[in-house]
Amino acid sequence: MRYLIAETSWKLVSLSKAIADTGTLVTRCEGTEDVEDYHKIGAHDGLIVDAAFIGRSTSLSRLRDLAPNKPICVLARKATPQQIAKWLMSGADTVIDEAAPLPEIIARIGAVARRTYHVPQPVLHCGPLRLDLEARRVHLGDVTLSLSPKLYEIIEFLALRAGALASREELLNHVYGFENEPAPRVFDVYMCNLRNHLSPVSDVLGIETVRGSGYRLEVSEGRVAARSGKGAMAAYRAA
Repeated sequence: MRYLIAETSWKLVSLSKAIADTGTLVTRCEGTEDVEDYHKIGAHDGLIVDAAFIGRSTSLSRLRDLAPNKPICVLARKATPQQIAKWLMSGADTVIDEAAPLPEIIARIGAVARRTYHVPQPVLHCGPLRLDLEARRVHLGDVTLSLSPKLYEIIEFLALRAGALASREELLNHVYGFENEPAPRVFDVYMCNLRNHLSPVSDVLGIETVRGSGYRLEVSEGRVAARSGKGAMAAYRAA
């Protein structure tokens, strides 16, 4: 996951650090123009803003128009029911009390972001592949894959969009956040390494390259049903 955070208050600066400490990717910005530009590009899974920023620098309706499908989380302190209702009707997906403990705030943001991908629990299943979105771990049955942070981000991005085509640019923007993008061959090495990790179950799961367009995580549901997870894991251990 990657969150876009408008660091316009000390609370959001602290929240940004706490989220980054979990390993989750964070795009930090301060000015209104930066927030709106990054939000429009959409290389994030949720926007987090302070209630004061909404009234002072931009509007929820504008942010919603810029990226209709991106979750917007508003942090507010001592907001009245009328204020909360107004924010929700203007485009916010949730309003969180900024006085709440940081772990609770982070959990609430994660729940909203997951619902965008129709993932109600912090565990995502793609055939024999299982991702723990909170612990940032990937499993093939009872086997935990040893993935670098970059490889985890790539497989998470593709798994959340399983079956859908993701362009190379989208992947790079998500993983690198517009900064220090690697040489093309470096990214190709990442994809090769990731495919090697998945090779023991390649008959039911694989990363397809669509030349000139991007990548797609393909799951063969029919074969998954026909072949037990135990058999897939036996193949993995033998590899």
